Amino acid sequence: MKISINKTAKRELQKNCHDGTGEIFLREVFGEDVFESNLVHLHETIVQPHSTIGYHLHEGNEEIYYIIEGEGIMTVDGEEKTVAPGDAIITHSGSKHGLVNNTDKGLKILVFECRY
Repeated sequence: MKISINKTAKRELQKNCHDGTGEIFLREVFGEDVFESNLVHLHETIVQPHSTIGYHLHEGNEEIYYIIEGEGIMTVDGEEKTVAPGDAIITHSGSKHGLVNNTDKGLKILVFECRY
């Protein structure tokens, strides 16, 4: 049995994620070493106010962004949508995507990544 303990989870503050602006705070809920499948990771990520995850390409993997708290603007393959709690976005291999937090509050998301 694998249990992710919040107090001991790997944490990281990233600046300019994928050539974005500002900072994101990342907590690794599960990393690649625990999965028996093609899952790569499950991250809890907080995009700080007025920060972004830069628009970037994925090749050979898929990601799901699940919005927990806050609001932002998600762009996938050039199409922009406002996202809010309960929304989920999937990006397939060959897709480009990015996320903007244009608010004064943190934008908390879960990020699941799976490799082909």
